[in-house]
Amino acid sequence: MRSIHDSGNESHTETGGTSMAKRFVVTATGDSLITRRLPPYPDDSFTQMVALIQSADVAFTNMEMVLSRYAGTPVVESGGMNLSADPAVARDLMRIGFNLTAFANNHTLNYGEQGALETLRALEEMGFVCAGAGRNLAEARLPAFLETAAGRVGLVACASTFAPGQRAGAQRGEVQGRPGLNPLRFDALYVVDQEHMEAIRRIAERTGAERQRQRRVWMGFGPPPKREGEFIFADRSFVVGPEFRIKTEAHEKDLAGNLDSIRLAREMSDLVLVSIHAHEQGEERWHPADFIVEFAHACIDAGADMVIGHGPHLLRGLEVYKGKPVFYSLGNFIFQAEYLQRVPADDYETLRIDPECSPAEVFKRLSKNDTQSFPADRQYWETVLPLCTFEGRELREVRLYPLALGFGRPWPDRGTPRRADPTAAAEVLRWMAELSAPFGTRIGIDAGVGQVQLPAE
Repeated sequence: MRSIHDSGNESHTETGGTSMAKRFVVTATGDSLITRRLPPYPDDSFTQMVALIQSADVAFTNMEMVLSRYAGTPVVESGGMNLSADPAVARDLMRIGFNLTAFANNHTLNYGEQGALETLRALEEMGFVCAGAGRNLAEARLPAFLETAAGRVGLVACASTFAPGQRAGAQRGEVQGRPGLNPLRFDALYVVDQEHMEAIRRIAERTGAERQRQRRVWMGFGPPPKREGEFIFADRSFVVGPEFRIKTEAHEKDLAGNLDSIRLAREMSDLVLVSIHAHEQGEERWHPADFIVEFAHACIDAGADMVIGHGPHLLRGLEVYKGKPVFYSLGNFIFQAEYLQRVPADDYETLRIDPECSPAEVFKRLSKNDTQSFPADRQYWETVLPLCTFEGRELREVRLYPLALGFGRPWPDRGTPRRADPTAAAEVLRWMAELSAPFGTRIGIDAGVGQVQLPAE
């Protein structure tokens, strides 16, 4: 493991002629929605967290921020708001120990192609290894590789949550590709009983919607149903099933492309990580959608050693699938949207806020002075920092360190992570254990740290 000052641990290759498995310590976080500089705060709760990050050989965070200083053209469908900051904030993340990041999320193209490409250029210049976006689909889908003293680590990063036009496009012959993110699209199927399916069909037929849909299909501009018994109404797919629910399935081509990248990374590195930015939920917001679970399992079957989920800004459960950790969401690591200094005109319209309001006033009105939305829900301000130890590709230990981001505190003291106090730590770990139990994962708690009970070999 690294000390605070070291770049990595020595690689264990041979001792006395006997080959030994390489040992990695990996830590990972969810979203770094960072708009402010991150100084070296002197308090123990911050320095202890930094020491944990720096103790790892591999430290991943999701870069949920365009690093263009607002250069570029803001988009209408921003995924909430258009985000941009100074590239120096990424240098601060590197200073506290991060060396691996993903740039595939619903904010990748907030400032258009220019903002995205400037972000990638800035990260490359500072040596912050990044995957998940590129000048075309092939680049966005390629694994990125981190060289550490412990060994070589590959990262494949994708997103299922993004606005139309944000996904990278393939290059073809004389037509250049489109800059963007590596997509994992999915199909959503609305499962209803036979009685309601007949009612939906009647509505579609009597309103003329079904006639218009069939005309679009005949003209070649509308997709026909993919499945037997599927009925499309209002751009949604309905099927008959035994219970009402929303069922999701990964897009076959996107799934295959990502799995190919994982296999490539497996061949070229000692350890493979996969990052997925996914807001989509199951029955509750802390439950992942069906296709996310299926995707995570497929990634590990293809050779991934760890899957890192983020996107919904809150914790989801941990599964140990075939001996590999799957974090369905690590929530927020840094959450600083309130400190945006510029808000584009389209965001004011989308959010239905008076355009004469200052950026600070926008957030006050959105949250009704912190009484609703993100500021009013503790789940968005607590998370865990995992330390996963691998020997070779075998998972040996997972320890979970609770973090708090300042829920209920004034704006200047909110959004930056620190080790949670004992009371908050116990609550976070109990919640993480409850989220993980449906996946068969058991988490013990000792002195404010979670210890994942790994399956016996």
